[in-house]
Amino acid sequence: MSLIELVVVIAVIGVLTAIAVPSIGNMMDQARIRGFARDVGNMFQVARGQAMRTGNNYLVFFGPAGTTDPAGTVITDSAGNSVAMLVLDDGTAATANCHIDGGEDIDTLALEIGVGWGVANATVRSPNDSGTAAFSPPQASGSTFSDPSNNATNWVLFRSDGVPVGVAPTATTCGTIGSTGTGGASIYLTNGTRDYAVVLSPLGDAGVHVWNGTGWTQ
Repeated sequence: MSLIELVVVIAVIGVLTAIAVPSIGNMMDQARIRGFARDVGNMFQVARGQAMRTGNNYLVFFGPAGTTDPAGTVITDSAGNSVAMLVLDDGTAATANCHIDGGEDIDTLALEIGVGWGVANATVRSPNDSGTAAFSPPQASGSTFSDPSNNATNWVLFRSDGVPVGVAPTATTCGTIGSTGTGGASIYLTNGTRDYAVVLSPLGDAGVHVWNGTGWTQ
C-alpha cells in the first residue's frame, strides 16, 4: 500500500467516524430517556403492587433535585443522595401521615443523566392524562398531579386497594384524601429533543407515551 493510499484510507475512516459518533450519541440519549420513562412507570406499579400486597398506604414522591414531601423533607436515597422518585411504605391508613419518617421502608429511583422534567416540544398533554393540574409547556413542574382541591402536587397516594388518589396533607397527618378517580395524572420528561409522558390512570395502571412531532404515541 502506497503512502497516498494509506492517507486516503485514514481520511475515509475519519469521515465515517465523524458521521457515526453523533448518531451513536443520539441513539444512547434516546435509549436513556426511554428507559427512564419506563422506570418511572415501573415505580408506580411497585407502589400499587405493594399497597395491595401489604394493605398499607404507599406514597410516591417525584420531582427535580430538592423536591420535598409535605413536611419539607427532601426526597433522597438512604445515603442522602437526591433522587427523582421515592416510594414510601406509610403504614396502615389508621397510622399513615403522608410524610417521610425515619425507619420507614423506601424504594428510590435516581434521575438519569441528560433527562429533565417537563417537555421541550410537545404542545398538548398526553392522551388519557386526567390530571387536573394545568399543562403549560414547558411544564416546568413536570407533572399534572394535584390534591383534592386541584392544587398541584409532587406526590400521589396508593390506597390498600391499589387505587391512586390525590391527598392534601397537613403538617402532621394525611389531611384530606381524595376519592377514587383523583389520582390519575402524568409525569413529563425530556432530553431536549424527545419528550415522554408517563400516564397513571385513575385506577392505577401506568403507560408510556412519546411525542412524535405532531402528537403522542405509545
